Amino acid sequence: MLLTMECILFFAPDKINYTIILFAGAATLFTYNAHTLFALYSKKNSTEVTSWGRKKYNYIFVAMLLGFVCSLSICVMYFNFNQWLIFIVSSGLWLVYEIYIVYANRRGLLLNNHSFFKSIVIAIVWTIITGVLPLSKSETDIVWSANAGLFIGVRFCLFAFITQLFEYRDFYIDKAIKKVSHLNGKTIGYSNITVICYLFFAAIVLQLFIVELHVSFKIATILQMVFLLFCLRIKNIITLTPSMLIWDGVLILSPLISIPALYL
Repeated sequence: MLLTMECILFFAPDKINYTIILFAGAATLFTYNAHTLFALYSKKNSTEVTSWGRKKYNYIFVAMLLGFVCSLSICVMYFNFNQWLIFIVSSGLWLVYEIYIVYANRRGLLLNNHSFFKSIVIAIVWTIITGVLPLSKSETDIVWSANAGLFIGVRFCLFAFITQLFEYRDFYIDKAIKKVSHLNGKTIGYSNITVICYLFFAAIVLQLFIVELHVSFKIATILQMVFLLFCLRIKNIITLTPSMLIWDGVLILSPLISIPALYL
């Protein structure tokens, strides 16, 4: 919700659309919990997420249902044609991704080889929800500019970077906890993920040099990258709770810094 509000305040402050902000919150509630249920249905090997999901199944299901009803209600009552089109595209992409994960897990396919694909899909969906959708004001009026494109580009790279960190954590768990024989003494996937993260970092820095936005956004983004690069080098932050709190928490740095700065 904060990320969506940040986008609106930067590019359409005269027409703040609170329904889009509420939709982002409801969609997040739905997708996060639906993803856990998809993981349980796919018979994925036991992880911290699936173990927690089995214990809290009823709560997760209720939260998913609440998020679905709220987000769909907002779409029906308030969305225009452009917003419906964006919603359908992003929902379809997310659903294809989840179905593919279920298919792969139930057949025992090695998903680690698809970590880059997964990060791209997730980053696209959440960039659409928090960046593209808020800029669609009416059926014929879409807020767009070079700066808006760069802003969305920075956000996409940031989402993709964080998604790669979760892949990094999963590799570490496979090696340290499952103790699979062919992983012992090796760092399979670490080098590739590290390189990908550095590429996303370079893309963000390049876009920050070009984009013309409030300096608070650039400072907040730099702070985000400092935290993420630190996490990339510290291998002991691998458990579910610390990684969720740190990596997801990094995302709210930008709106918490840039939104107040706009009114100072």
